[in-house]
Amino acid sequence: MSSASITTTTTTRSNMPTLGRTPPTLSYFCVYNPSLAQSEENPKDQILYYTAQKVVPADVKMKQVGLAQALVNFSSAFSPSQPAQNVHSQKNRLVFLQPEPGFWLHMCIELGVLRKQVKDNKGKEKLVTEYLDSQLNDRAIEAVLKLGYEQFKLLNGTMTSILDILDRRVLRHRIEEFFSEWIWQWDFDRLDRMVFSGVFNGVPILQPLPCKQQIQELDHALQKEHEVAHVMVLDGDRLVYRSDTLSIVDVRALRKYVCQQMQQQEQQEHPVAAKKEKLSGFKSFTKSLSNTHILNYFTSNNDEAEAKPDISDAESDHEASSNAERTTPLHGEFHDIVRVYLSSRSELAMEEQELLEEYLLVMYK
Repeated sequence: MSSASITTTTTTRSNMPTLGRTPPTLSYFCVYNPSLAQSEENPKDQILYYTAQKVVPADVKMKQVGLAQALVNFSSAFSPSQPAQNVHSQKNRLVFLQPEPGFWLHMCIELGVLRKQVKDNKGKEKLVTEYLDSQLNDRAIEAVLKLGYEQFKLLNGTMTSILDILDRRVLRHRIEEFFSEWIWQWDFDRLDRMVFSGVFNGVPILQPLPCKQQIQELDHALQKEHEVAHVMVLDGDRLVYRSDTLSIVDVRALRKYVCQQMQQQEQQEHPVAAKKEKLSGFKSFTKSLSNTHILNYFTSNNDEAEAKPDISDAESDHEASSNAERTTPLHGEFHDIVRVYLSSRSELAMEEQELLEEYLLVMYK
């Protein structure tokens, strides 16, 4: 199979387009559910979100979604269990992903182009345009798209649950709130790096595992004393430890989210002041963790902690009282507290529950 499509045109210097390579770009992206169009008179109701690099009329949007449905339905006739996930054309790549029954993520990517000027046998200059189809990896695109859905689900729950429990308006808002920023951050020239860092089981593990026994004790103590469901420990972007109850799928989504949050914090000049008001509601929780000395496992200088002499009961009570007046724990800081939705089950959870369980993610640095 040819790796590129080549066209030639005769041109003059006055109208010669820019030569060289143009990278792939996103043409449009949408989220739709055909079942939401209650009648043929209102087919646009199925489109929950649409964004494009230029203004697109409503009828064109419907044609694009209609073509996507037709391609998926056609391929389903030959492969019911695995409908089309991508379609190659001369200038574009169409990608389809069904993360939940009935809900589709669909995107169109304009292929990268290589333009060069050559001379034919008669000495006339010709513009050769080569569409670089082979530079877009289908598996990589699908993997990054799945990662985006995992991040959406982590922060919002499933689209089905939002539609059932709330309504279509809230679902539209949450989809737009997440994907409007995320989808335009794609760099198609760096898809391999995006995939390696976040997909294909892309959770680098710190080996050998330091202080494994102490961290397991921390995990068990948090579950027993504070009803903490799961524990995950990161060293930078590397996984140090995760509870047995925390699935690798959730670990991947949580790691991606936490790393992004920490990068954003480093870019801010005063991150602590911005979070103080938000964290004040969890003051008693942070105090209780500090006073139990469970977080001694994460002190920045273990040697100093081990060399510290024993103190009397009175001094210990005084130190605990002092710590209780602090708004942040003794050995670090609470970065953020976010509501998340995980497929992992805690030991305290009932067996008969929804597909996702709601948690509060407490990020401690």
